[in-house]
Amino acid sequence: MRKKLGLIYKLIALVGPFSLYILLAVFMGVLGYLLAINISLFAAITIIKFLGIDVSLSYGLLFSIIIISGILRGILRYFEQYSNHYMAFKLLAIIRIKIFKSLRKLSLAKFLDKSKGDISQMLSSDVETLEVFYAHTITPVLIALIVSLIMIIFLGIYINVYLALIALLTYLIIGIIIPLMFYVFNKNDGKKYRFNLGDFREFYLDSIYGGYEIISQNKKDEYIELVKDKSDKLIKINNKLEIKNNIFTNITNIIIIMLNVLMIIISYILYINNIIDSPFIILSYVTLTTSLGPVLALANLPNNLAQTFASADRVFKLLNEKNNLTYGNLDFEFKNLEFKNVNFKYDKTDILRNCNFNLKNEEIIGILGPSGVGKSTILNLIMHFYEVNDGEILINNENIKKYSLESLYNNINLFSQKTYLFHDTILNNLKIAKSDATNEEITEACINAGIFDYIEGLKDGFNTKISDLKDNISEGEKQRLGLARVFLRKPKLLLLDEATANIDAINEGIILNSLKRYSKDMAIIIISHRKSSLSICNKIYEFKEGGLCQI
Repeated sequence: MRKKLGLIYKLIALVGPFSLYILLAVFMGVLGYLLAINISLFAAITIIKFLGIDVSLSYGLLFSIIIISGILRGILRYFEQYSNHYMAFKLLAIIRIKIFKSLRKLSLAKFLDKSKGDISQMLSSDVETLEVFYAHTITPVLIALIVSLIMIIFLGIYINVYLALIALLTYLIIGIIIPLMFYVFNKNDGKKYRFNLGDFREFYLDSIYGGYEIISQNKKDEYIELVKDKSDKLIKINNKLEIKNNIFTNITNIIIIMLNVLMIIISYILYINNIIDSPFIILSYVTLTTSLGPVLALANLPNNLAQTFASADRVFKLLNEKNNLTYGNLDFEFKNLEFKNVNFKYDKTDILRNCNFNLKNEEIIGILGPSGVGKSTILNLIMHFYEVNDGEILINNENIKKYSLESLYNNINLFSQKTYLFHDTILNNLKIAKSDATNEEITEACINAGIFDYIEGLKDGFNTKISDLKDNISEGEKQRLGLARVFLRKPKLLLLDEATANIDAINEGIILNSLKRYSKDMAIIIISHRKSSLSICNKIYEFKEGGLCQI
């Protein structure tokens, strides 16, 4: 319970700038519900007058009050909902911005450790789920509280205190006790649903991006079954939540009927004992039944709140996640790099032990070794995705920790074995590296990457639309486009992480020759499990028991 109260506090803390909208929504909501109750009360009074009981108000006035109350109720309801949703959607935008800022301040390694499905769910589904809290929880709770108090006071003063106590009992059971019970029964299934939804999104995205591999390995039917199984799990949990929702809805309806009967019985007892007059039996019953709208809105919240709190928990965990890396504020222009007695562990497993090497500007070095020995870890440490456990990484003879992250990324570029192409034109895909690049710079970069003739041969040239999801471009061409991005950006230090591992020997040769020609303006580190990929290197290091030996 303490954890949930903490989540509620954090959610409400974001509302501060929108307090006025909450006050307006509450005011209009309370007044709107009172007008709705007013319609029923004056309709009851009209019936009482029709039955011959003396009522001082004329039919014309009674009908006028009912019609005006109805019109005003509609107008107030519109502006109440407008205020609620305006505040909610503004807050959702703020939360999304906070998530993006949080992801940016975390080390890229932590960002990459998070699954695509989790991030996708957090930015879309989880944030959208919070709308339930901001648009359908805060003001409804306040409205229900105020309207209930007004009705209890009205019944106690103008009708009878015993009937006011029955109304209080009804509001407590329907507005607090049942929702709390429902939430307790639902919270674990709500968590399960959010977790399985993230898992399903991750698997589904992998199935799309890995479609070629799945089909080529004849695993299509197997993956279809897996998607179906994961989908069935989600449906099963959702059905369970719906069943519980129906059960509690029926319980709520039964209790409402029982309390209404109790109200009638107590009213009748009071009537036969000459404590209240007969018209008040009708008025007390109408007052109770028509004032249940706000508390009934609360009774329906727990099913959604179970998922809302699960989503809020995930969002705030990310927002509170700390970056354990140390950055400075120095800028630099790369001249040399040195690994000095570097040791690194990942999940308590030794990856690098007493690792030493150095690199100067305009030099190309290669790091050779089989998969899993720690080659990529070296590049991740240079990019400052992780901190070393012992030793130092020096750039320009200064510890890497002294430099700003922006300066590191301005000088260093990591080129991996897969180039991602956005669903856009070739030109815009290239301009990701340099948005203000001139046509001459783009042409030069493409020529150096050996991709210019291919682009010029396309019907729409640089305006050709490409997609990473369609097989309209080969892996070699993708990598050369990625290389063109590198040349367009012109980093001072280029890191190649198995960049030619998935392409044929001809395309590998084209890329390596392009790098060789361009190396006069940059330093390059190439890691590979194939010695042939390191043919352009000035010196080559090989992994030996977590360390590096020059060969």
